[in-house]
Amino acid sequence: MASRRRFLKTTAATFAGLTVFGATSGAAASTPYISTRDHFDDDANLTSGHTARGYDTSGDVPVVDSGSASEVFVFAHGWDKNSDNPEQDALEKIAKADTKLTEAGYDCEVVGYTWDSDKGDGWEFGWFEAQEIAQKNGRKLAQFALDVKRASPGTTVRFTSHSLGAQVIFSALRTLDSRSAWTDSGYTIETMHPFGAATDNEVPGKEEGRDTYEAIQESAGHVYNYYNAADDVLQWVYNTIEFDQALGETGLEGGDTSAANYTDRDVESQVGDDHGNYLDTIADDIVRDI
Repeated sequence: MASRRRFLKTTAATFAGLTVFGATSGAAASTPYISTRDHFDDDANLTSGHTARGYDTSGDVPVVDSGSASEVFVFAHGWDKNSDNPEQDALEKIAKADTKLTEAGYDCEVVGYTWDSDKGDGWEFGWFEAQEIAQKNGRKLAQFALDVKRASPGTTVRFTSHSLGAQVIFSALRTLDSRSAWTDSGYTIETMHPFGAATDNEVPGKEEGRDTYEAIQESAGHVYNYYNAADDVLQWVYNTIEFDQALGETGLEGGDTSAANYTDRDVESQVGDDHGNYLDTIADDIVRDI
């Protein structure tokens, strides 16, 4: 038992120590962003002055802050326990997502979503608290999407995410699907694009993930999941901590039923074994799927 605990601690430390997005430039981020930084404490509870649906912005987010936009494409980053300045690193990851998608031919507005992915502590470096915070952020991202559609019904909203950010966007979709203000108006998230998704591989399935399955059917235009069996984080660390396989490693669990508007994309040949290599290699796939 002691040796197993040591192995789990080593595994979690490796997860926390890996760069979970890829190198960032160190340049100042200029992409507009939504922020829920410091809305949660290390126990995943809301901090004073913050609400379950509230969010902040950089002041220049299209539709909610300034001007109109034909589309808003929100990117949610993943877990970060290896940074001296997690917020700044998140903004640089957001700027990188904007750059890579633009280089791949996307010509509408990219908006970042930065959240408390560095909270929590313990043998697994706060992984379980980070998941809870990611799930709770779904209500906040859902409110942003609803605010956009209320202010500008013709604006297309899309989501993309890396790693643990998948739990943010799937939670947001489930939240939207449960709100009459969204469903009665016939709103949808036009497309969703999780890559390297650090969430269980049965989540979108009809058999075990019924709420998500139904939310995909009713409140999304199409969901594209980019998975990679060689992913060095998901195939080893996620499996060890969760005793399960990740959606970003296997796609939907074998034998489960997907919604008709859900598609798995195998990107192992492009990405290889590097969990931080997705946007450097599959941004063009994402843009093609749009």
